[in-house]
Amino acid sequence: MKYLSLKLSLCAFMVGFFSLIPLAFASVTPTLSLNATGNSDNVLVSVAGDPNVGVMLSYTKTGSGLTISPIGTTDSTGHFSTTLSAATYNLTTGTLITAILNGLSGPTSAAVPWPAVISANSLTLSQSALVLNVGSSATITASNSGSGALYVSNNSNPSIANVSISGTSAAISGNVSGSTNITLCQVGGSVSNCPSIYVTVNPAGSVQLSFSQTNPTVVNGQSLPVTITGGNGTYIIAGNSNSNIIQASISGSILTLSTGSTSGSASITVCSSDRAVCGVVNATAGDASTVSLSFSTATPTVSANQSTTVNIYGPTGVTFYVSSNSNPAIVQANLTGSTLTLTGISAGTSSVRVCASTGTCNSLTVTVQYNTGGGPLALSQNTLSLSSGQSITITISGGSQPYVISGGTSSVSQQTLNGNSLMVYGVSTGHSSVDVCSSGGACAALEVTVNGGTSVPVATPVIAPVTAITPNVTPTVSASTPTASTSVYTFNSYLTPGDQNDEVKELQKTLISQGYLSAVPTGYYGAQTTAAVKKFQAAHGLNTLGVVGPGTRTVLNQRESSASVSAGSTLSAADISGMTMGQLQARVKALQTELSQILARMAELNRQ
Repeated sequence: MKYLSLKLSLCAFMVGFFSLIPLAFASVTPTLSLNATGNSDNVLVSVAGDPNVGVMLSYTKTGSGLTISPIGTTDSTGHFSTTLSAATYNLTTGTLITAILNGLSGPTSAAVPWPAVISANSLTLSQSALVLNVGSSATITASNSGSGALYVSNNSNPSIANVSISGTSAAISGNVSGSTNITLCQVGGSVSNCPSIYVTVNPAGSVQLSFSQTNPTVVNGQSLPVTITGGNGTYIIAGNSNSNIIQASISGSILTLSTGSTSGSASITVCSSDRAVCGVVNATAGDASTVSLSFSTATPTVSANQSTTVNIYGPTGVTFYVSSNSNPAIVQANLTGSTLTLTGISAGTSSVRVCASTGTCNSLTVTVQYNTGGGPLALSQNTLSLSSGQSITITISGGSQPYVISGGTSSVSQQTLNGNSLMVYGVSTGHSSVDVCSSGGACAALEVTVNGGTSVPVATPVIAPVTAITPNVTPTVSASTPTASTSVYTFNSYLTPGDQNDEVKELQKTLISQGYLSAVPTGYYGAQTTAAVKKFQAAHGLNTLGVVGPGTRTVLNQRESSASVSAGSTLSAADISGMTMGQLQARVKALQTELSQILARMAELNRQ
């Protein structure tokens, strides 16, 4: 009996033991459902399976391969749900997702494709900031918008700018001066997916601000300076489309950009403090390997035997070096840190290529001007901004007096030279480039910007200075001197043998009319033209270089201007009252030239 009782107890134990096995190991096959919520790129993830177990998602992550991410734990009923962002998990539409419960070896659901969603950052605009003038317009295009057309969600100041939508393009036109923020959305898209564009409208005819860099790349930890020119000289930041990515500040005329990111971009709108003129800098955050090199000026000019410096902008913590110099006989290039020193050797141009140790490179074009003596020429300001009707005087230093001016756009500005003082008078809106040269040949460029939409009559006649006379050489006028040309052509370019253009043809015509050249004007600066130029230079006390530099160009222009007015003739009051401004100016120039010759002769006689 004891044996039978023990046997029955053992059987009962075995039955009970095996009856527990399904309870310990049998699991429910989980189910997974994914539903786009319609709110940005969010998806509702729902899982049903065993209670109180961990839930993981298995999927193929773009660029990373198979990925398993824990997302939570089922409740006591075996259910779990949460909302996930497609952008956060780097998931794209159609990616197959499975749910795994209770560890990597646990039961797995059937694969479910990730639903189609609209990413919060998918709709992008070709520009996030725009500067227009009154009456002008520009077109903004949208990308990643699918087939949905655009619509204007908001225009903070519709009186400033109009918006006209055509499909995925928006034409924006300026009405009156000011600024407005325009928000564009996609028809059928989420309201959280609506980018904006900051629009600034300047007065009609205004010239936008200029920047040393308009599309810079900023590296994490770097402070990148951008030089601003134009306007009234005092500047403010009017807008920053993404201050979380690019931080911007202004001190004087320097816009400093910095970032803590390695990707993303921002458009910074900068205006003069009176908001009369604005401009946009589009900055991108990147790492050192993506940063391109840029320069404080990409087209520097230096005189022979003189030096100038150029700042190099690029990634921090790298080494810069000069990779090549196309014409070392023209300019010498030396680099110390991020400062490139250029020393002129002889007249001409050279392409200097600078690289960083990261492998990025950029080139600048150096122009060397001929300098016969007197040292370099400097201006108290190289860029000038003034209003119509306003006069500003700048100071000239260095070089050799007398100074001369050439070039410029007379409809924009007028220049009057008195000794080493150059008065600039704003005529009407626009930009004018004026060359200031010394009798020694050194030159400096003055960039003039005139703001204001109404032309102002010129009250002060512009009188050019006397032609530079080389020391110890007295110009003479005799019967054998060739007759001055009756042309009124003004020479503006630096002409050298090998050039071929219309200005060379005009030079040849002048030389023919004055008896220095006997040939048909072809427009090609060959050996005959070179020899004729040397004869002209010798006859006027200039160095016989055979090239038309600033000194030769000045003599040509003054002889041309005075050709239509005889220096020895006497004019009556009636004659003077009937002359135009240009004729009066030419008359004064001729008289100045004659007086200079007389004084030079008197000085020579006094020395005898």
